[in-house]
Amino acid sequence: MMTPAQVVQAQLDAYNAHDVDALCRLYASDARQYQHPDTLLAAGSAAIGERFASRFAAASPHAQLLHRIVTGNTVIDHEKVHTPSAEGPAYVELVAMYEVKEERIANAWFIFGAKTQLRTARMADVPALEALIARSGLGLSQGFYTAAQAAALTEHVYGVDTQLIADDTYFIVERDGAPIAAGGWSKRATLCGADKAKGPDDPELDPAMQPGRIRAFFVDPGFPRQGLATMLLAHCESAARAAGFAALELAATMPGVPFYRAAGYDSIEDFTMTPGGIEVPLARMRKAIG
Repeated sequence: MMTPAQVVQAQLDAYNAHDVDALCRLYASDARQYQHPDTLLAAGSAAIGERFASRFAAASPHAQLLHRIVTGNTVIDHEKVHTPSAEGPAYVELVAMYEVKEERIANAWFIFGAKTQLRTARMADVPALEALIARSGLGLSQGFYTAAQAAALTEHVYGVDTQLIADDTYFIVERDGAPIAAGGWSKRATLCGADKAKGPDDPELDPAMQPGRIRAFFVDPGFPRQGLATMLLAHCESAARAAGFAALELAATMPGVPFYRAAGYDSIEDFTMTPGGIEVPLARMRKAIG
């Protein structure tokens, strides 16, 4: 006999395999699904199967289990459901509570969180991006830079490089439409800096001979440690690899060094900038992606 946890795990596996028949077999014939607490989504295993089939036809969802609680015949899962789209990767966090009877799911309740969507940035996003970058530059520098260093970087260096937007290589992460993170990669020579910090020339790199760039990652201080920068970095590395680059380089601020190091980037040079006459340490880092 399967335990309630095994039944719920089997339905999670069937969901990720997009196997509607297997899912239906794991639900009781009179099972019900609800949006918590009492909004009926589907009644009966046939209707539940139709709901799953419609879901799979519209997208290719993949549920990632974050945490599970089991008490008696009740299983509570905290999941992140990833749904790729033409815009870019997206996900919704949800809590699912399953009541299991006689090795079948009798009832299921779902609490849906906000949708997180990565998409290509547009010129119309520049004001929102500038505000996000200012919040991030000041808010996430504590413990790494002095207040004067953080302010100097934010005023003189941080900001939007609109060439990346024109190249379709800069991305914004939104949660229910509000920007909470941004970052990109570049096929051009500039290593760091916004429009206000760049020179007039920004030639394209030769992917056969030169590394591409990872550029200007910023996360809203209100949304730390939620995997947003990791989501951006994976998307940028994939896009740069598709463009023919075998390696990437970046200029990391001190708050970013631990993140990039954990992602496989090695420090190849320490250097300083003097925005507004304030000396600020940075690290040049590199990673092979070919």
